[in-house]
Amino acid sequence: SPCAHAGCSMTPMTEKPIAARLHLGVLSLNAQLDAPQAEVWRHLVDPALTVLWSPVVPDRILDAVGPATSQEDEASPVVDATVSESRAPWVLEHRWGPDMLTWQLAPSGEGTQLHLGHELSDVTQAADIAAGWYLCLDVLRRRLLGEDVPRCVGADAMAHEWAELRDAYAVEFTPKGE
Repeated sequence: SPCAHAGCSMTPMTEKPIAARLHLGVLSLNAQLDAPQAEVWRHLVDPALTVLWSPVVPDRILDAVGPATSQEDEASPVVDATVSESRAPWVLEHRWGPDMLTWQLAPSGEGTQLHLGHELSDVTQAADIAAGWYLCLDVLRRRLLGEDVPRCVGADAMAHEWAELRDAYAVEFTPKGE
């Protein structure tokens, strides 16, 4: 069923417009975005734009290596977001609390191929995190198309297809024969 997220046109999981894979503790998500690479890059590094779609809302623009922190919202804890690599508009690597996020962008047709590698500190959370990133990347995709859709993180995600997505990823990530 389509996402119940206000005005969301997210396609059902069987169509998987945002592909996810779990291998050796790294959650990989890939999305084709209909926007120029430089525009997608700005949405990854600028807190004024990340706050519109991502749970990672840094305390500074993530355009240089060095210390940074992130806070999903005012009620959430502040976590480490130290940048270890920032090569516009190709690669951004930074901490997200105990995890490491590696964002890679590449031109693809008239748009951009986004790859997120999320090195998990707790692999048992893979399905939960994949579901959350799926919703966030769908919001990013739609915002880049010019749609005014709300960010879908935390409790908002829980109310909008998150459980269904999590359950589907849990099945997908379970090794065959278990």
